[in-house]
Amino acid sequence: MTVLQQFFRVLSQFLAWVHQCRVLDSDTFHIMTSRILGAFGRFFITSGVVILLFVAYQLWGTGLQEAAAQGDLASDFDELLLSVDETSTTTVVPTTTTTAATDVSTTSAPTTTLPPAGGTIPVYETELAEKLYLEGGAAIARINIPKIGVTKVVVQGVQVEDLRNGPGHYRSTVFPGQMGNSGIAGHRTTYGAPFNRIDELTPGDDIRVQTVQGIHEYRVLPAGEAYSSDAIGALTDFEVPDGDEDLGHIIVGPEATWVLADFGDDRITLTACHPKYSARQRIIVTAELVTPAVDTPLAPEEYATSDAIDLTEEDLTGAPLDGGGGQDAPDAKTVSDPADAAEDQERDEVAAVVNDEASLDEGLNGDKSALRPAILWGLAAVAAYLGFKELGRRWRRWPAIAMGLIPVVVLMSLSFEKIDRYLPAG
Repeated sequence: MTVLQQFFRVLSQFLAWVHQCRVLDSDTFHIMTSRILGAFGRFFITSGVVILLFVAYQLWGTGLQEAAAQGDLASDFDELLLSVDETSTTTVVPTTTTTAATDVSTTSAPTTTLPPAGGTIPVYETELAEKLYLEGGAAIARINIPKIGVTKVVVQGVQVEDLRNGPGHYRSTVFPGQMGNSGIAGHRTTYGAPFNRIDELTPGDDIRVQTVQGIHEYRVLPAGEAYSSDAIGALTDFEVPDGDEDLGHIIVGPEATWVLADFGDDRITLTACHPKYSARQRIIVTAELVTPAVDTPLAPEEYATSDAIDLTEEDLTGAPLDGGGGQDAPDAKTVSDPADAAEDQERDEVAAVVNDEASLDEGLNGDKSALRPAILWGLAAVAAYLGFKELGRRWRRWPAIAMGLIPVVVLMSLSFEKIDRYLPAG
């Protein structure tokens, strides 16, 4: 028996008791019963309509918000790429001209050159770091997954607000195309659902990510290879279930931050909630980098790395962007020779330290602080509805409805937004 059935059973028993005690005469009793049941009926019908409106907001309203945000982010990312092109392709070439009377040194006009092959932008490390290590919510990359029709701008960070605008980059992992493991999270059912179909990816499928350092191509790995005992090492006792070795994904709990660790190779890790419409587990897709890895400039000291894991201090902290304090920024690592790159990187057996207090819930498990404003906005919407309803009873019905429609809808939307923020992502 459901809670609702139990409630009506108790209510009917109470009304029957009132009738038996003859507290009220028969006509009054039936009128009172009719009014009570009618009030409850209207309440539940209204509640059902509100729930349906909230579901519509989640499925379509959030998508409209994400689409608008993606439009702005796409413009921002294009401007970022343009600024990199201007920095990397314009050089000043000094020349000297000698005359019979005197030697005159002149500087020629800027000339345009193409960046070298391999996708690395030839800029000073400080300039590159300024365009990589951006604040939370900024556009940092564009991801394209042809098989499932995904082309989205990736934002910096995986907080609730970040993932409302598109897939988010775990700030504690390297950027796409760099040496190591780059992590990206996304929604599956709301806010554009960028990772709605990542369970359809199979080994060999392409994933392309464009950053200020170039275009980086990945190939999806089979689960048995990406998370074999040799690859995982001592990180965890996870084993790919029998029969799933050839799948393009694994399913883990939200606490499995080890999937974002450095496994000694160059890969990208996509994370999303699983199953759809639930945040109980996480689906993980891993792909290996097939284009040359690019330089990994040191991050500024103020760069936050608390989204999911903390990399080793050597990999995460370096000189300030301006080289202040009398310390110049070190030269960027080169990747011309893979063996030298691996040696320069000095990877430990486990190159990432898992933060016990963090999990893959970040940004996907809801914002608990949104509950109170959700309730307050909801009560405001109810108050406005009752106020305009009373106005219609005392004045004119349809003009009152017209006047109250916009305020009630706005207040409901604000409440829906907070409720959606509070609930775990699906």
